[in-house]
Amino acid sequence: MSATAFTSRFSVFLSILLSGVCFYVGNGLTGDYWYLVWIAPIPIISLSLVHNRKVAFGAAFLAYAIGRLSWLTYLIRVATLVPALTMLLITALIFAGIIILSRSTAMRSKAWYAVFAFPLYFTAFEYLLFRFSADGTAASIAYSQMNFLPIIQVAAIGGILAITFIITLIPSYIAFAYYYAKNKTALLYLSVVCLPLVIGTLAFGYLRPAHTAAAGTIKIGMATIPEGLHNTSGEPDAAKDSIATALYLYQIDSLAQQGVQVVLLPERVLSIDKHSEKEMMQQIQAAAARNHIYLITGYTNLREDIAYNSALVVDNKGHLLSDYNKRHLVTGFEQQFTPGKTLGMFQLEKVPAAVAICKDLDFQAYIREYGKQAPRVLFVPAWDFIVDDWLHCRMALLRSVENGIPQVRAARTGLLTINDCYGSVSSEFSSAHRQSAALVGVVSLHTVDTFYTRYGDWLGIVSLIAAGLLILLTYTISLFRLQTA
Repeated sequence: MSATAFTSRFSVFLSILLSGVCFYVGNGLTGDYWYLVWIAPIPIISLSLVHNRKVAFGAAFLAYAIGRLSWLTYLIRVATLVPALTMLLITALIFAGIIILSRSTAMRSKAWYAVFAFPLYFTAFEYLLFRFSADGTAASIAYSQMNFLPIIQVAAIGGILAITFIITLIPSYIAFAYYYAKNKTALLYLSVVCLPLVIGTLAFGYLRPAHTAAAGTIKIGMATIPEGLHNTSGEPDAAKDSIATALYLYQIDSLAQQGVQVVLLPERVLSIDKHSEKEMMQQIQAAAARNHIYLITGYTNLREDIAYNSALVVDNKGHLLSDYNKRHLVTGFEQQFTPGKTLGMFQLEKVPAAVAICKDLDFQAYIREYGKQAPRVLFVPAWDFIVDDWLHCRMALLRSVENGIPQVRAARTGLLTINDCYGSVSSEFSSAHRQSAALVGVVSLHTVDTFYTRYGDWLGIVSLIAAGLLILLTYTISLFRLQTA
């Protein structure tokens, strides 16, 4: 093997390793190293511009597969081994396909604007994924950025896809800037178009939360008991249901003594069937009335012949305001339940408010329907898988940024959180170790009317059209060159 061939192979190996490690650490189940996602595609895009398709495809596939290994334990937990491995391989193949299509655009067009190929194709892919996936936006690379508040503010304009576009444009720009380093004209065009987009996004993100108008606040209490004391069967269990009810009633009284106005309990912490309905409803309504609090609790709803995953909302006089049924159910875990059909809107002391349950928050288009109703706070009973405590909480939190709505979320085996309409978490406590947990905090009622709430996933449609036009333009130029050669 010649020295040149060895060097080439070694550079490919290093590109795969660097990209894979950056994806693994940066796009894992926490957002601690969000900036590595900006770096991860650079070696692969750069490599694709100087190597053939076979090398580019193999490198992209291996790098992304290495990166997705950070999700493997979680995916095995929620989907078992074979589906988890299948999802890992499919996503790696799709990433490799996007790289090859981006490479083809660059090679055929030989133009600086091919810098937009990777972000457009990636964003268009995610848009289609969100439209047809049973898991909504759960797989989006955008969630890797949730610990960097300035970048996620762009979701108020273009939704989650705006984050995806920006964080894929950054590495594409860097790779193309290096590729065109000796072509000053192309480099100038690249910089004049791309840098204002990135700098403008960051400037918007830093300045946006500063504009906070004076608004009211509500004191919130949340609590969960040790996980082993819940009835998790989906069927009546008189002994466990009785113990859980008694413990939660005690928690409600305890939180009320701390001056809270609303108590939020997690998803399916109680179980109510036809036989226990009268007594359970009386206890829940009495607890709210005697403590002069609003009470929101998730429960297993077996009150009718059809089972639901539901949330009760009771006012401070003991009146039932809402009995919301979860719209989006977790595949493989909630097949016994029937999806709900209506939004969970209610009035909290003349303040418009809303309730949705856990998986509902994975679907940006669904929560946008809440945004159109302009609630001033969204309450979310939830139940997570321990390992995804940070991730699933932040997925829900992004809906606050998109629609300008503060959020209060209480998760079993997850996190209890309060955040404002900009996605800033003001209070947080963990129940991820299956232990009891309680949190008292204040939620601001400041809301923001967002462009995303008004116009939805416009960026996804634009990306899809632009990606199609870019492919058409590229192949038209390539064909023209062949005919004139």
